[in-house]
Amino acid sequence: MLRLTQHRQSILDLINASNRHWDADEVSRALSDAGQAVGIATVYRGLAALEAAGLLDSIQLADKKRYERADKAHHDHMICTECGHIEEFIHETIEALQLSAAKERGFVLTGHQLTMFGRCKSCDKQE
Repeated sequence: MLRLTQHRQSILDLINASNRHWDADEVSRALSDAGQAVGIATVYRGLAALEAAGLLDSIQLADKKRYERADKAHHDHMICTECGHIEEFIHETIEALQLSAAKERGFVLTGHQLTMFGRCKSCDKQE
């Protein structure tokens, strides 16, 4: 069972209060700005423990892991390679195709992540 220390609770509260996708550096800065000096190593350990306990979800990007609330309904992500914007989406056809592909191969899904990369509307208009 996870011991919910003051630092872990602060991290969890910060992430649960938003719909953002946070990396460890952003969490550390936000806590510092709120008057809670938490070392970056403590933030990394806290995020890992909260994810392992099922209290946070994450997506792995090439350069860093991003964390979000675990109480959201299942969704996938589109990530802008220019500005880093993360767009959440749900598409019933994609979900059905993934389930069908797993079933055809006798694979029992316990979860999945789909992450698509490209340019968001704002960045694409700048070209």
